[in-house]
Amino acid sequence: MIAGYGSSLTSGIRSFLTAGYGSTLIAGLRSVLIAGYGSSLTSGIRSTLTAGYGSNQIASYGSSLIAGHESIQVAGHKSMLIAGKGSSQTAGFRSTLIAGAGSVQLAGDRSRLIAGADSNQTAGDRSKLLAGNNSYLTAGDRSKLTGGHDCTLMAGDQSRLTAGKNSVLTAGARSKLIGSEGSTLSAGEDSTLVFRLWDGKRYRQLVARTGENGVEADIPYYVNDDDDIVNKTDEDDT
Repeated sequence: MIAGYGSSLTSGIRSFLTAGYGSTLIAGLRSVLIAGYGSSLTSGIRSTLTAGYGSNQIASYGSSLIAGHESIQVAGHKSMLIAGKGSSQTAGFRSTLIAGAGSVQLAGDRSRLIAGADSNQTAGDRSKLLAGNNSYLTAGDRSKLTGGHDCTLMAGDQSRLTAGKNSVLTAGARSKLIGSEGSTLSAGEDSTLVFRLWDGKRYRQLVARTGENGVEADIPYYVNDDDDIVNKTDEDDT
């Protein structure tokens, strides 16, 4: 089915739909939907949806969604979502989300999220999040978060967080946090805090564990000018 501007298309199983600007497409199982600007696409299981700018896509699990700028995508289980700048993506379990700069992503358990700069990511348990600069990442337990410079990373227990310079990392118990110069690290009990420092020739690491040598759980720490790991709360009070 092929339609022009402002059209509405509804189709059954194994269908192919193409529409112009401002269109609404609804298809059954195993369908392929392609739409222009400002379109709304709704599809069944194992479908492929492609949309232009300002589009809204909703698909069941096992689907693949690709959208242009300023789009909103919602998908079920085992889905893959790819969106341009300024997009919002929501996915079910075991999903993969890829978004451009300034995007917001929300995913279920066991998901993998990749986003550009200035993105906000929220994921369920056992998720892996990778983000560009100036991003905000929030994840469930046993997650792995990697961010660029000036990022804020927050995760539950048994998580691993890695970020660039001037980042803020916060995690629960039994976690490992790795931050570069200018970063602040805070973790729960039995966690490891790793500060990576550049001495002009190579990187070196300062390592601390919560509960040892005066390092307390759930307290923010950073490295001062003397290369000492200090309590940021105490420094702020002085």
